[in-house]
Amino acid sequence: MRHWTASQHRTVEYSAGGQLVEGRERAWIRYATLAVSPAVLPRVLFALMGFVPIGSLCIALFGLVPLYLSTRFVVLPICVLLIALGLRYRALGRAALLGFVAGVAATGVYDLVRLALVLSGRWSDFIPAIGQMALLDRAASPLWGYLWRYAGDGGAMGLTFALLPWRSVRSGMVYGAGICSCLFATLILAPGAQQALFALTPLTAAMALLGHLAYGGVLGWALCRLTSRYG
Repeated sequence: MRHWTASQHRTVEYSAGGQLVEGRERAWIRYATLAVSPAVLPRVLFALMGFVPIGSLCIALFGLVPLYLSTRFVVLPICVLLIALGLRYRALGRAALLGFVAGVAATGVYDLVRLALVLSGRWSDFIPAIGQMALLDRAASPLWGYLWRYAGDGGAMGLTFALLPWRSVRSGMVYGAGICSCLFATLILAPGAQQALFALTPLTAAMALLGHLAYGGVLGWALCRLTSRYG
């Protein structure tokens, strides 16, 4: 009986380990296939353009280029180029669209965490300030800031994630943690970033990390479901 139990344990352990190895092999095979594909350049362009909105905000916080200028002359033209590339390369366009939808949904889950603290008064709502920066208008509606957050940040970064070879809840959480690390670096290094967005305290840092992990996990989960159904 003891021998059978030990044997069964080894079999289950081997099965789980084998599935993990097979999953990694499939991911690297997909990566290698993409690397030699004729569509690799459009895929790289798609993936890089997904970070243009958040990159523009980061550059503005460092005081290099105002956000209203990069919005007009970089972000909006990139959006048009994304649509054109999506129509030209339909498979990539479909994958990018699914990633965008998954990213918007994941941002909504993140905001369940963030807005709970905003309503409790423990975290200021800095999202409307982004819309004001993008439009150079102090009286701009908060909806513009939330449009940037959902479409320009969460949706666009979901688009980028969809074009990577790794698709799982775990890889999504790693992706979210990486984004959060960049946010922390910007808040620490960029002059005035904490005044423009939020003060980095142990509470806000912990909640930001939790929110980004939730974003990444939901992004990975939702993308897998959407891809299996519509991809």
